[in-house]
Amino acid sequence: MKNLLYLKRYVKMHPNNRMGWYLLGKEYEADGQMGKANYCYNKAGDVYEAFEHSKVPADILKDYEAKLMEMAEKRDHKIRRWRRSLFALLLLFLIMLRSVDAPHATDDPLADHLTSQPTKSPTQVASQKQSKETFKGYSVPLSFTAEASGIHSNASLLAVSKYMQQQLFQTAPQVASVLGMEKQDDWLIWKDNMPVLYTMAATKQPGQIDLQSYDPEACKCKPGELERYTNESAAWVQQQEQWIVMQTAITNYITAKGNLPAQINQLDAPFPGNWLAGSSDTMNSTFTALKKWQSRPGQITGDSESTRGDKAFSSTLGNHPYFTKPLEVIVDREKHRLAIVSGSIILRNYEVGLGGSKTPEGTFRVSIKVINPNSKSKGEFGSRGMQLSDTNYAIHGTNDPDSVGKDESLGCVRMDQADVEELFDMIPLGTKVTIDSNVLPGDPAIPTVRFKTNRTQDQTDPSRHYHWLN
Repeated sequence: MKNLLYLKRYVKMHPNNRMGWYLLGKEYEADGQMGKANYCYNKAGDVYEAFEHSKVPADILKDYEAKLMEMAEKRDHKIRRWRRSLFALLLLFLIMLRSVDAPHATDDPLADHLTSQPTKSPTQVASQKQSKETFKGYSVPLSFTAEASGIHSNASLLAVSKYMQQQLFQTAPQVASVLGMEKQDDWLIWKDNMPVLYTMAATKQPGQIDLQSYDPEACKCKPGELERYTNESAAWVQQQEQWIVMQTAITNYITAKGNLPAQINQLDAPFPGNWLAGSSDTMNSTFTALKKWQSRPGQITGDSESTRGDKAFSSTLGNHPYFTKPLEVIVDREKHRLAIVSGSIILRNYEVGLGGSKTPEGTFRVSIKVINPNSKSKGEFGSRGMQLSDTNYAIHGTNDPDSVGKDESLGCVRMDQADVEELFDMIPLGTKVTIDSNVLPGDPAIPTVRFKTNRTQDQTDPSRHYHWLN
């Protein structure tokens, strides 16, 4: 521990001494602080590469470290004498003047990273919607993002993608919590309880970030360290789901109408204009920002135009919605699965009943969304129905729940009531539906708390009797 303190002070006084940074990194690694060790190795540059990939005798390193310690001790002795003299003069000066506050300073070269924020009044703090995280002594905005689990290790944490770093630098000072998505086949699985992989923080030094891994295989993390992220991450997941539902509704509306919706009530209108099954406070409060975001060129395709941030989305790393692709539905005939996806991410994966070869493969659009088809909540089509293009096929509920998972329909897609009602709330009118074979994982993906909007409009259709191929 003594060597650690001396080395920290040494590199603070000699920030260009790469050997000093390398030795400090070895001390941190021995102490189990891999986040700080990796930072030091990054500062050490080619010295780290040279010593890690060559067989340098340990006694040479010890001798070099001992010399640094000796230099540091001599310097500390001089500093202590200088400080005692300065303290005596300062004490005399304070007797004559009223005391003043001195700015805080630190001896830790890894702690003095983030720009402190101006002091806010209790009213300002209470009105601040975005969560704050105390990091390295500073209160900074907390944001989230997600990526595939298992792609980072001890060494590769230093090589976080340039895109992630750019997003962090654009919004610094900020702490970003990176959640992990399980990978199944070619898909990433979105869940309501994704674990924290690591945190990132922009530093005062240009091009530098501070990383803290929470992967059990990459660091020795203390129990309870992640408790402060639990509620915030769960709320962020729900927020992103509400945003992508609204984003998809706006995109589908533009495709059909050729223009943006002026008001949200043009999306959650009564049947047959029920692009949205309902809305929420989150969806309502960000409608204008989401509409602006969806109207930007390249937003859906993920081009560079989509990297521009908006403070309305400050809960997400980069200040923009996490999902950039509209929601789609994929039905797997072989595995009897129906998934809600955005790009390569599966948000939901339900078990469904089908009709074998009677269920046609192809691409469709949700052309009608109706509650209680044929005025019956417990009829053959259940409580929800979503017609596929101009056909007699539909995704609907069923009064024969035992048929779910089997090939007993005449071609339609049957779902359990809880599943079809969540699907109805999540996919807007005009959503793309693809029916294929062997394209989805077999494991279900259903959250503990279902997605549900506040429905105020009438979405029944008493004027028509539907003849879908049940």
